[in-house]
Amino acid sequence: MTTHVSPPARTDSVALLYADAASTQNFTVMETIRAKFLKTARDAHLSTAMGTLIANAVQRENTNLPPSFENRGRGSGLVLVGPTGVGKSKSLERYFNTHPVLAGYADPASASPLVSVSVPSPCTSMQLARALLRATGYALERDMAAHRLWEKAFDRLQAMRKFIVHFDEMQHVVHNMPEKDLQQMADTLKNAMYNRRITLILSGVATLVPFVQHDAQLFRRLAILPFEGITPEKHDDIRRMVGTYVNAAGLADFRRSEIDNADFIARLSRAALKAYGYSIVLTQLAIENALENGSDQLTNEHFATVFAKKTSFSADRNPFLAANWHMIDCAKMFEKAVEAPPPAPISRKRKAKS
Repeated sequence: MTTHVSPPARTDSVALLYADAASTQNFTVMETIRAKFLKTARDAHLSTAMGTLIANAVQRENTNLPPSFENRGRGSGLVLVGPTGVGKSKSLERYFNTHPVLAGYADPASASPLVSVSVPSPCTSMQLARALLRATGYALERDMAAHRLWEKAFDRLQAMRKFIVHFDEMQHVVHNMPEKDLQQMADTLKNAMYNRRITLILSGVATLVPFVQHDAQLFRRLAILPFEGITPEKHDDIRRMVGTYVNAAGLADFRRSEIDNADFIARLSRAALKAYGYSIVLTQLAIENALENGSDQLTNEHFATVFAKKTSFSADRNPFLAANWHMIDCAKMFEKAVEAPPPAPISRKRKAKS
């Protein structure tokens, strides 16, 4: 008699690791803090721009017929541009997830009309088309030419009734592209918007802008929305952010702390490379450090400690400690030492012959 042994139940490794991590002190506090999204004026601008984009996407081509997937106009596009760490991807993700129709986009089988693609680096036109197909849930089994891959991707979007496509970190495609390939990429995007009636959202750093301006027709179909870094005028946003996270962590009132001042906020902006998203990361790490050390108040020392751990910068290059913090380039791991000029040659005068 043959005995059949049932295979062991499949266990989710993430659940196991989560159970272990959740047993550590302050895990739940930090999980809650990191899940909190803080809106700024930029998010209001993004919401307005996205509203305009979607309104254009669903306008009827034939006004005598009701609105439908088949009865919509030509596509257009939005380009969200800003420095790394400024918060572009996070803000877009939140907008997508909270939109009553776009939500659920991460599942290709959902009714959401949106497909979002995280562009790999480096990336060619062919690789981008493959990434788009994968985002729709299509497993590509054989090699194809780039133009055939794009045709298949567009056909699949049509069959799935998807008409909004987001390419995140689009600069990975256009960096170092030869002139001929740049034009082909521009033509592909124009074809997507005009002939396939696809609405595009491109997000990336400022080096994406020259590509957008490379082709006049492409430029006319795309609107550019800057997602700017931290400026002195936006320091109040940083102050509110720190205060909100401090309160959420149950620490002493930020408004009565040593770091509720213009000098500290300016130092935090410098350390975060003037990127709002990175300033949030540093603040969360500083709060975690404070909790781990049993402190009931967030201090400058906590920020200095986590910055040193994250960058390995010495104290004289730590913007939370150095007196000349405004001269520190926090984007450079190693700065070339300023070498002293060589000594001037000694002038030796010849003695006159007698």
